Amino acid sequence: MTKNKTQGRRSLKRFAVILSVLAFLGYLIFRLFEPVFVWNSGWQSFSNQDRTMGEQTAIPADYADIIFEANKNLDAAITANNFPAVSIAFGKGGKLIWARAAGFRDLDNKVPATLDTKFRIGSVSKAVTATTAARLFDEGVLDIDAPIKDLVPYYPQKDFDITTRQLMTHTAGIRHYGPCLCFPFDEYSNQKHHDSVESAIGRFSKSPLLFEPGTDFSYSSYGFTLASAAMEGASGQSFDTLIETKLTAPLGMKNTMREGLAAGDFAVPYAIKDGQYKKAYPVDSSNKTAGGGFLSTPTDLVLMTQAILMQDYVKPEIRDSLFFTPQKLASGEVNEQDYAFGWRSHLSTGTFGEERKIMISHHGGVAMGGIAFMIMYPEHDMSIAITVNRQMNGVGELVDLVQAIARDVILKTDEQLGGVPK
Repeated sequence: MTKNKTQGRRSLKRFAVILSVLAFLGYLIFRLFEPVFVWNSGWQSFSNQDRTMGEQTAIPADYADIIFEANKNLDAAITANNFPAVSIAFGKGGKLIWARAAGFRDLDNKVPATLDTKFRIGSVSKAVTATTAARLFDEGVLDIDAPIKDLVPYYPQKDFDITTRQLMTHTAGIRHYGPCLCFPFDEYSNQKHHDSVESAIGRFSKSPLLFEPGTDFSYSSYGFTLASAAMEGASGQSFDTLIETKLTAPLGMKNTMREGLAAGDFAVPYAIKDGQYKKAYPVDSSNKTAGGGFLSTPTDLVLMTQAILMQDYVKPEIRDSLFFTPQKLASGEVNEQDYAFGWRSHLSTGTFGEERKIMISHHGGVAMGGIAFMIMYPEHDMSIAITVNRQMNGVGELVDLVQAIARDVILKTDEQLGGVPK
């Protein structure tokens, strides 16, 4: 009898141990793949409330017909793509011509988006960071072709020296974010907060270079994190301070900042599926602030691009060589993405087709619960930016909206010039 009781207790202990191990493994698997497991829960149906309502600036008479068409296209896109909220701005000749916000920055509470609503802009952050770095270069504060080892002493020395130019043209060989031994397992879904650029660099500082800097191209948000450290080292100021004092304050960009500093009018990030919505998986972008962690508005982005185009922000020769000239590799070939210093720049057939190629400089951004696109047309002193607070795989829908506006504006300019392209 005693023997049976002892065996029974042992069996219960084994069962308890097995149950504990299984529970731990279950928790471990859930935490590793949490974004996958929670994807199918929490969905809500869209209401029938009109999401094309909102606010816009006064419409200049010279552009009334163009903006009328733009509004029609935007309304159709809101419905077709289930945009919770969308914001757009258009500038030309150093001025903001038009801006509009529509839909809800908060679907649950039906809070309308305004022209000051801040959206996640994803990799458009790279252009914001690079523009600030160009100002430091213009002022003689930052040597973008000097090795960063003296500016960022806490970054381990690799087999080759790395420069800020290489970091901001994705030719430095720094890896992008990817799978990790962390919760969740993908660095894109990061939930760990980093209080400093130095802390964020710890995420990838031990990773080897993918190739000898300058010899190849590999897109990397972490490269911009390291570049922001070089900016700090050269200036003796924090990255946040540099963005404020060198970019946002001088240009009046009152709604551009890293996400951790934002408050108030913020567009809730959403995921959309089959006519339903839910809040996007919560992430912390402090591991990639410089390359993907900013909030902004299209109006702010147009203020920045107009300052670039009208030669007010950096010297024209610096602007042209950094922003409008794709980086060449050591082989002499232009990199595969026509990537310049924080911008993609090339002749494009997207506006008029093969019969008329237009010079453009642009950047798109895909964030958790947000997409953005910003473009400059240097030959026409024109820029357009657009943001949406929903998760998508790309920015193609936004590009189509922007190109339609650009096409109409350029054709109008042609007409004013007697049909001769500028």
